[in-house]
Amino acid sequence: MKTNQLLLLSLAMSATLFATACNRDPAPPPAEAPVAVEPAPAPMTPAPGTEMSFADMDKNADGGISMDELTAGDMLHQTFTATDTDGDGKLSPAEVDKHRADMAAMPAN
Repeated sequence: MKTNQLLLLSLAMSATLFATACNRDPAPPPAEAPVAVEPAPAPMTPAPGTEMSFADMDKNADGGISMDELTAGDMLHQTFTATDTDGDGKLSPAEVDKHRADMAAMPAN
């Protein structure tokens, strides 16, 4: 008789454990690792209305912008030789205006 009771007790415990396991909420899905997104490169052309004025760039107020008046990050510094169409080593207001118009006319990528 004792064997029957032990058998029934173990069977009851097994059924209880099985029922408990079946009623558990499923494990939450593993958290996805954040994807590192590189920032987009800064556009070469400034947004309309954000360009520095010619007078602001002409730090020595001599009527022209020389290479040493620009920082390495300035678009005009990067395109100085091409923008200086008369080759005098200074950018005139007309050369800067033409450069800005050319940049504005370029299609966006």
